[in-house]
Amino acid sequence: IPVVPFSAAWSVSHVGPMTRTVADAALMMNACAGPDERDQYSLPAAGTDYVKALKGSLTGVQIGWSPDLAFARVVDPEVEATCAKASRRFRELGAKADEARLGWPSPKAAWEAVFCGGIATRMAPYLDRPNDIDPGLLPIIQDAVKWPASRYVQAWFDRLTWYDHVRRYFDTHDLLLTPTIATPPFKVGLDNPPDIAGRPVEAYDWIPFTYPFNLTGNPAASVPCGFTKDGLPIGLQIVGRRFDDATVLRAAAAFERVRPWAGARPPLD
Repeated sequence: IPVVPFSAAWSVSHVGPMTRTVADAALMMNACAGPDERDQYSLPAAGTDYVKALKGSLTGVQIGWSPDLAFARVVDPEVEATCAKASRRFRELGAKADEARLGWPSPKAAWEAVFCGGIATRMAPYLDRPNDIDPGLLPIIQDAVKWPASRYVQAWFDRLTWYDHVRRYFDTHDLLLTPTIATPPFKVGLDNPPDIAGRPVEAYDWIPFTYPFNLTGNPAASVPCGFTKDGLPIGLQIVGRRFDDATVLRAAAAFERVRPWAGARPPLD
């Protein structure tokens, strides 16, 4: 899906549909995916009908489940247990599902340099107006503008190297399942939760499952898979090979059939 105008963190920023059903997401993909000359990184049209791609079974599809990608510092036990249970449902759908033993190092440093460095560069001209900048964004800009250019370039090298871990995983698997985020939803107004399951955490420790695939460009979908004891939603992430959005959507649709969520509504107090 082309992005116009490009974002400050353009190479790790991706757009996609947010819908109540997988079928609606597929419709949006049909409408949005394809080339746009204003975005030089947009891809030629694949000719895929994503709505038709939702049909078909998952028989024989090789799926791995990872509760932590080997580097998540802490994952809320309730989130992990709910997602693990959801991952087992794919066996009922005919897929070959196992636990993925990855041994991946964390790509957080590379992602942070690219993401925060891009934002800081874009926003640096406005540092003389600090009261007009979001309070959560201001310290990121003030810190990142002090980094040497070599840190940004090294992050690109590290990013290219780290992609090989993901590439080799998808040599033998079709999909990877993880929690979407490491914690249940936290209080409105916070940029980061102060702790997860009672353990203090650093900024961005709550999103260890999503930014790695912003770095690599693998397609991913987040599907509702349950609720916490407090009634807060938990998401399961489905990651596929690069450019294989169709299989990701097909798996999401199959899961939706056995665990429908569109009718669920939170209580309004």
